[in-house]
Amino acid sequence: MPASFKELLKSPLVQFSIGQITDDGKRTLYLVHQEAVAQLSQPLHDTLKGDQAVIHTVWPDVTRRTFERLIQFAYTGDYAIPRPPRRRVAVNEQEAVESEPSSSTLNEIPAVEEGDELLAEDVPPEEAPPPPVEEYIEPAAVPSTSSWGRGWHTSQAAAPEEPTEEPEAAADSWYFSEAAPKKKVKTKKVRSFYPVPAPEPEPVPEPVPEPVPEPSSFASLSFDLLAPRDNYKDACEPSELFIAERNYSKVFLSHAKLWAIADIHGIEALKALALYKLHKTLCVFEISSENAGDAIDLVRYVYSPECGALGDDKLKALVAQYMACNSAILSHDSGFMELLREGGLFVEDFLRLVMQRMQ
Repeated sequence: MPASFKELLKSPLVQFSIGQITDDGKRTLYLVHQEAVAQLSQPLHDTLKGDQAVIHTVWPDVTRRTFERLIQFAYTGDYAIPRPPRRRVAVNEQEAVESEPSSSTLNEIPAVEEGDELLAEDVPPEEAPPPPVEEYIEPAAVPSTSSWGRGWHTSQAAAPEEPTEEPEAAADSWYFSEAAPKKKVKTKKVRSFYPVPAPEPEPVPEPVPEPVPEPSSFASLSFDLLAPRDNYKDACEPSELFIAERNYSKVFLSHAKLWAIADIHGIEALKALALYKLHKTLCVFEISSENAGDAIDLVRYVYSPECGALGDDKLKALVAQYMACNSAILSHDSGFMELLREGGLFVEDFLRLVMQRMQ
């Protein structure tokens, strides 16, 4: 059973001298709680808390970054992954890239697309005023004769007439006798309009009564967090985004080197975690003629004496399987052909896997 955090903090500090001797004649020194490292595996427990326990140990073949990830795993159960740096290219190629920025990104800042601004035809036109109502002119009276007298007779009810120039003739506006002189009454054309119906008012929605809150229980209370519980979560999870302009060699080697030191000291949980993260990174990595060297660097380290293996070939099997799955692309790479000419255990594992895939 792992020690509690209180027991971890109360344990004495152990000195670790890491890496090669620098120019000042010293190695990088770290002070770590004894219980944090001792609980990782039985071999480390025996070294730090056994009969011949030590308070200072030297690990000359471990890099500073690898040791820091190991200690991060000891305290938190996870480790951060380095971000892939920008790939180095020739000077003339670099100048060409800088003089011609990408359409999608510009100096790591998303560039604005040309189509982001609204064009004139994309802007909706303003609402035009309603067209004027056409005037309706009522037809004038049509003269007609009848059997009971001559005069002006309208086929339909006429509009009320305006006062004429001769007031005395207003009473004879409809019929005139034959004896009386015919006088034409001047009338003005009356202009009338079709009535425009007024818009119906929109129905006012009836107010919805607010629901009566039910009595809440104590368990229904909620409290928002102001900060994430794991500050290293984003840095520890392998990225699912592949960036072709980045160099993934250091990312691959960070997992492989951590697996190697875990294999030496029997830290099985760390070995499984390193394999898991390396596999996810290789699945995202899109190998090509431009970045095949990143995978070749991983092969050279995994099959080198520096990595070693105490009877566990899981790391070698994972790397060889990946290279065999991408043999068609790697066959056109001069660096990979040179690796095959060197021979060794990798060539045997690679050829065996390729031949199995061909069956």
